[in-house]
Amino acid sequence: MNREEIQALIKLNYSMISRLESFLDREPQREFKGNCSVDNIINAVNEVFNTECRETTRRQRVILARHCAAYFLRKYTDLTLQEIAAVFSNVDHSTAHHGIKTCRNLIDTDSEYKSKVEKVKSMLNINFN
Repeated sequence: MNREEIQALIKLNYSMISRLESFLDREPQREFKGNCSVDNIINAVNEVFNTECRETTRRQRVILARHCAAYFLRKYTDLTLQEIAAVFSNVDHSTAHHGIKTCRNLIDTDSEYKSKVEKVKSMLNINFN
């Protein structure tokens, strides 16, 4: 790679970084007021679903609670999918991703599940600025 090619790459990346920075400046930051720590989310989900979502079992009640907890952990914390999987003693991020996707689908299709998710949300006092 010669000097001109390197300068062209720097210029290209600089313009991309500038565009991304301007996008971030326009994008409003969401601030959450409420109790959105990992322990608070897990405790609220356990209370609403009347189970222990960290339990390693395939019982439907526990699985649905685990999906809900993963959904809230992804949406209201800064945890990565790998970190969310680790909360539930899983080693694979795709398991957490599947749980979040399943929770979203259940919210849209199952009114009983949706009401439980809303109850967890109200317990956490999640409000947006």
